[in-house]
Amino acid sequence: MSSRLFAAALVLLPYLPAGGAVIADFALGSHLSGAVVTVTRFGGPMSSATFIPSGTGAVATTSGSGGFTLTVSPGDTSLAIWTLTNTDPSLIFMNRIMAVSIDLTLSGLSLFDSGTMPSTPVSGPGIPGVVYLSGVAIGGSANLLPWADASNLGDMYHAVDFTLLDGGLSAGLSTSWSADTDLIGIPEPGGAALSGIGILLLAMRSLAARRRGA
Repeated sequence: MSSRLFAAALVLLPYLPAGGAVIADFALGSHLSGAVVTVTRFGGPMSSATFIPSGTGAVATTSGSGGFTLTVSPGDTSLAIWTLTNTDPSLIFMNRIMAVSIDLTLSGLSLFDSGTMPSTPVSGPGIPGVVYLSGVAIGGSANLLPWADASNLGDMYHAVDFTLLDGGLSAGLSTSWSADTDLIGIPEPGGAALSGIGILLLAMRSLAARRRGA
């Protein structure tokens, strides 16, 4: 009987529920690869660039008219310095960067951790929005696009937006801030699968015992 039960469990294994996504607190700037940075200039013109790895950091850059560069220093993003520089060569007022949006959706790996409570397991303390460090002053910031996974307890987001003060970021100037990202991970299926098989075997063994006693 035990061999038949085990065979049945193997047949039903693909139909057992899979484990959900999990979060890892340690996340490198290089994990931001594929994420999109969009800046909005005075009057509304927008330009975008995509993060690529730079060692264990990252850089998003576009040149010429509408140009800018955003660098994330190497290492864990919560300890990194995020620096945006307006590289548009024109000095006219209309080219000042007034707002910034960073959308991590296309990275497929990274999420912003806002640090709110309750905290998603293993997500760490987090940082709400962005925290200004130096350069042109940053105004309000907000985390946007909540991560839709059931394991999100309310602190995981795909995007962050913020505005710039002092008339915006004019040509050649920079602003720096800190932010925290975490990684999306999928648990190894072995643990969930073995648990499911165990439950299934117990249920089938109990049913078989009842049939023998009938």
